[in-house]
Amino acid sequence: MDVNASGGNIEGEKGKTVRSRRSWSKIEEDALVQCLSDIVSDGWKADNGFKAGFQRELEKGMRKLLVGTDIVANPHINSKLHVWKKDYGALSGLLSKSGIGWNSTTNTLDIIDEVVWDEQKKVDPNVKTMRHKSWPYYEKWVDIFGKDRATGEHAADPNDLVNSFLRDSPEEEDSDMHHGNI
Repeated sequence: MDVNASGGNIEGEKGKTVRSRRSWSKIEEDALVQCLSDIVSDGWKADNGFKAGFQRELEKGMRKLLVGTDIVANPHINSKLHVWKKDYGALSGLLSKSGIGWNSTTNTLDIIDEVVWDEQKKVDPNVKTMRHKSWPYYEKWVDIFGKDRATGEHAADPNDLVNSFLRDSPEEEDSDMHHGNI
């Protein structure tokens, strides 16, 4: 099998072209982060994502920064953004837990409480690979993806919402009134 210069296609058996995963270089990732930061500052960010047409703007920005690039919105940029948003969401969720902090010198998670870390691994086994990995773009992702999802002190996961609803349901209030609790 021969890999084309674009790194995105492989010539397989009988001369058929087969798509492969694209490997991004650090320069390409840096350029994408810069383009994302630019479109956020240019007003392309909405409350829960980006405005329609942002991909075209990212492509234009990438072509300016990396003359001759073969990176296109679909599938390259979409795929990279999907992975980064997933990583950002997982990191933000972890960092919202007491006992897990951030080391901005090494761009890594700082596990302060092993019990909390062990609990998080039980909740989401995928996080166990995140502990010793460097996340050089995380602080920029906060500005880029920050308002895409609720995280932090006032965020509630679906289980919290269901429990809150059940706790505050009118049936329980009626029951309390019948028992003289109000």
